[in-house]
Formats: sequence, structure tokens, C-alpha cells
Amino acid sequence: MKKQFLKISALSLFAIIFSLSAFAQESDRVWSIGPEVGVNFSKLGRDADDSDYKAGLLAGGFVTYSIRNTYGFTVKVLYSQKGAAYSDEFLGKDIDFKTRLNYIEIPVLARVFFNREGTIRPNVFLGPTFGFMTGAQIKVDDEDYENYEDVFDVNDYKDVYNTFDLGLAAGLGLNIKVGDEMYFIIDARYTYG
Repeated sequence: MKKQFLKISALSLFAIIFSLSAFAQESDRVWSIGPEVGVNFSKLGRDADDSDYKAGLLAGGFVTYSIRNTYGFTVKVLYSQKGAAYSDEFLGKDIDFKTRLNYIEIPVLARVFFNREGTIRPNVFLGPTFGFMTGAQIKVDDEDYENYEDVFDVNDYKDVYNTFDLGLAAGLGLNIKVGDEMYFIIDARYTYG
């Protein structure tokens, strides 16, 4: 996809999740709950199409309801650091900036599992994400302009950025059984929003 069509793109790679499954009364339905920790790679899009990816923290928890070991629905509540690194001209000189946007993100994902049994269960997922910005920060990466940090202060980020981000997430996952009712989960997710 072209850069100008992206507002904020996030590639959550290697989201490491430990989950503990709790079985419902019927054996073909399973509830799973657990923490999620990972790395978020994002950049700004349409308004800053020459920006570079920036890594950020992704942490939170999830609940998954699986039906007949084939289909499932996952709701996550995540703290997500998005942002970008870019250059811009200020007072006649190119300066490097780093922008960090902090979100509470709620993905609601439909999942399809490809393996009903076994120790490795690959899956694909798709669904909307709802992001609520909780803060923003711009850092100047130039010694000559460190005294101008207050010029780039975005404490009033509601005037600069959209505080609500609606997106679409799609990805691949692997559920690896590591014990009775315990899984190590790896997800790779792309979010367009």
C-alpha cells in the first residue's frame, strides 16, 4: 500500500503471550485469558510520508472464546506506543524528530484455527481496532535545538492529533501447547488505521 494512504500503521511482531485456558462445561467450547507483551512498529502516514518506523511497547491482556476448536473471538485491551522518526526543517536546518503516541487499543478479532488437536495450532484473525489516545510526545534529536523542546511540546495533543483511531487488524498466530491447559502464543498483526 502506498505511504500516503496510511495514517498510522502498526506491525505488532512477536507479541508473546502466555495463556491459561479455562474449559467451559461443554468440551467443544474454551475460554482463554492471559497477558500480552510485545513490540509495536509504526510510522506516520499521509501527513508525513517520509517518516521511518519507530519501535514501541505493546502490553495488556486478552480474552478468547473458542467454539468447537475451529473458530474463536478475541478481545484485547492493550497499551500501545505508536509513533515515528522523521526529519523536518526548523530555522533553516534539517532536524530529526521522534514522535510517540500513546494509545489504549481494543482489538476485537475473529479467529479461525487450522488444527483442532496437537501441540501447535496455527490461526488467522481479522477485526476492527478501537484506539483512544492517552498522550503524545515529540523529542528533538539535535543538540543545537535541545533548548527549543518547549516549542515542540504537544501537551495539548488533542489539538494536534485525532484522539480516536478506528482501524482494521489482520494477522497470523501460533498457539503452542506448553503444558496442560497452557499455551505460548505468537502473533504477528498488521493494523491499518
